[in-house]
Amino acid sequence: MLGDSDTRDRLLRSARAVFAERGLQNATVREICTRARVNIAAVSYHFGGKEKLYAAVLRDYIEQENRLHPRDQGVTPASPPEERLRVYVRSLLLGILGDGAAEGERLGKLLAQEFVEPSRHFGMIFEQMYRPALDLLLDILRQLLPGADEGAVTQCASSISGQCALYRFAKASIARVSPDLALTAENVERVTDFIMHFSLGGVARVAAARQS
Repeated sequence: MLGDSDTRDRLLRSARAVFAERGLQNATVREICTRARVNIAAVSYHFGGKEKLYAAVLRDYIEQENRLHPRDQGVTPASPPEERLRVYVRSLLLGILGDGAAEGERLGKLLAQEFVEPSRHFGMIFEQMYRPALDLLLDILRQLLPGADEGAVTQCASSISGQCALYRFAKASIARVSPDLALTAENVERVTDFIMHFSLGGVARVAAARQS
């Protein structure tokens, strides 16, 4: 007989595969439970329904990505802000790049959709999983823009995040139109360098405008 933790793990693994293949709307609880070899009532018991199971799958996906590519790996709050920002940008790109597995690629696309058309539980996921990373980026930019108002700091953070997010939202289009600019394991450093160069230039202009 399966224990509660084992049943929950089976459901997560099964749901990860089914949601990756079919998305939220087309996935069924029956198929998830059949693949997990558990009773159909287990989804409600362990997660409270299909949508909350979907949220748990996305949360698990984000947690794995964050463990593999921490936004502050190898740096501390005392490190130079330029160094902290480069680590942040590179880790974000590595997370978008993924490990090349088809399942992870599809889950990444589902996550991208959540930012465009959030499902009912995505707000909670954002607060739990993305707010700390956003706060870290804001802290880095406050170091680069001492004394700047929060509006300017937040706009800079949005710009930097947006440059990185483009490689998630438009990955296939970039590869088709400009193959040399596509995000790959071979050129992740090049993409990181460009985003850094562009972003630091923009930050410097914001700082100069404030001083003038």
